[in-house]
Amino acid sequence: MTMIKKVLITGATGYLGQSLVPQVLQQADVVAVARNVESVSDAASALSIDLTNGAAVLSAIVEQQPDAIIHCAACNPGGSAQDMVAVNEIATKHVAQAAKELGCRLVSVSSDTVFDGAHAPYADDAQASPLSKNAYAVTKAKGEQHIRTLVPGAAIVRTSLIYGTDSIDRGTDGFKNRLAAGDTLKLFTDVIRQPVHDKALSAGLCALALDHVDESGFINLVGDEAMSRYDFGVRMLNFWGIEYAGQLEAISGEGIAGLPMNVCVNMERAKALGLATPGVTEVLG
Repeated sequence: MTMIKKVLITGATGYLGQSLVPQVLQQADVVAVARNVESVSDAASALSIDLTNGAAVLSAIVEQQPDAIIHCAACNPGGSAQDMVAVNEIATKHVAQAAKELGCRLVSVSSDTVFDGAHAPYADDAQASPLSKNAYAVTKAKGEQHIRTLVPGAAIVRTSLIYGTDSIDRGTDGFKNRLAAGDTLKLFTDVIRQPVHDKALSAGLCALALDHVDESGFINLVGDEAMSRYDFGVRMLNFWGIEYAGQLEAISGEGIAGLPMNVCVNMERAKALGLATPGVTEVLG
């Protein structure tokens, strides 16, 4: 087993990165790659790289000589299709090329939305089948392909909606702002996901990058509780004490182009590795 002394984390100041960096710092030195390096933890080495620039990525990563890379950087739903291609596909390819050149461990974060939502539950090794109208899913699936081609020994973690209990997640914060503006929230009662707690996901990524260095391929790592977007939204609004009386509308997602209805997965590999997968009810107690 290779001794991991230095880990490079992309997307280090994103929602997941803010949970992940402190956990990795407990076991290794961290090079935190972010656009806003001023937000990087003082305990980590901050590094600003344009991940869409292949030469810059290769030069910086080879110079840093990390033993492992955890690739969290992503353009999430709501971003432009152009940005999704640039970050989720092209930047991922560049990171994979650098990991191949350096010969270091690579763990990359992907999404359950790479599945079409019509054949749940999806196994760890289920083939990606993104809906063509979902730019996020299509670009994440293409990013997966680049990693598998360039670094066959990499671990690709397919995860779900990420939330935390220390800081409000991006989706719930958006709901909060819309409610404050007087809008009505329309939440899907038949779109099913398995939300994952940021600390549990971070712990899993740490284990895969620092401990289980021989694990490769696809690993589903989500919360062990399926729920609708409506139910999850209500749980988060209640947890954060956000008032919504009279401003919620339960709707169906059926027929909406690009929206996978049920992307639940099984987690045979995660559970065999002893990775924590608590559901929302367990987390919130």
